Amino acid sequence: MLSAKQIEIFYEVYKQGSMTAAAEGLQISQPSISKTLGVIEKKLNFKLFLRQGKKLIPTHEADDLFEHASIVHSQLKSFNAIANTYKSRSADFINIGTTPSLAEGIVPKIIKRYNKINPGVKFNLINLNSIDLIEDRYKPDIDLTICFNSKNQPSSRSTIIKEGNHSLVSPIKFNLPDKIFLKDIVQYPFVEITNLLSFYEETSLSNYIKVHEINLNTIVKTDSYSSALSIVHDGIAISILDENSLLKADRKKVKISKILDKDFKYRISAIKKDIVRYECNEFFNYLCEEKI
Repeated sequence: MLSAKQIEIFYEVYKQGSMTAAAEGLQISQPSISKTLGVIEKKLNFKLFLRQGKKLIPTHEADDLFEHASIVHSQLKSFNAIANTYKSRSADFINIGTTPSLAEGIVPKIIKRYNKINPGVKFNLINLNSIDLIEDRYKPDIDLTICFNSKNQPSSRSTIIKEGNHSLVSPIKFNLPDKIFLKDIVQYPFVEITNLLSFYEETSLSNYIKVHEINLNTIVKTDSYSSALSIVHDGIAISILDENSLLKADRKKVKISKILDKDFKYRISAIKKDIVRYECNEFFNYLCEEKI
């Protein structure tokens, strides 16, 4: 019936209440707007606007159609945004969505090993937190995601790159033992990791703390393992971090203790969409076979 462009013009005129303002917003001439509205009303066989002086008053039919035109407008914006992402994406690179801590730790090691056997392959790292990565991994600027504790989703494949446990890390000056129960750290200032799946999926750390009524003395919250480790390095507080992040710990400044309550596990996974470029498939296949 109506083209997307005609719907967009109706939407803008209704929203602006003026053909002149709509023309400015759409960057087309006012006579073109007027002509298009005439064509639309002729196609629909009813009026969309009534003139009162210089004002345009929407009819009841226009009021009803505007709600649906808003949906079309939103979809067009999304379509154009995705199209622009494809246009500007790093087409010659494997675009990896990952967390800042993994981008500073395990991912560079993977790239280094892979480039030894496949020289010339280029990578683009896109940093997000774990939950955003799960929600955003179907966006066109991400070919493959490497993150903590992801779940399998339709139209995707995943492989576990690395597994391990969380440990307690504390400033040397706190003089904590090599092995410790969580109930014995409640008097120390604590850095809580928020918005990271590694704490809320397999590890169940948050649930364990809640069930056992362990009231940690949280003084800082962060969604980054790296920033948590920096705070511990500065002697401010203790935290619970994964073994991968603790590879960057300065043992002259901090001490790593085993948590005796239970093993709070984590896993690092790679996830890709079913249909991606050849280079991405080859890299994913490498991750499936290679032990990190």
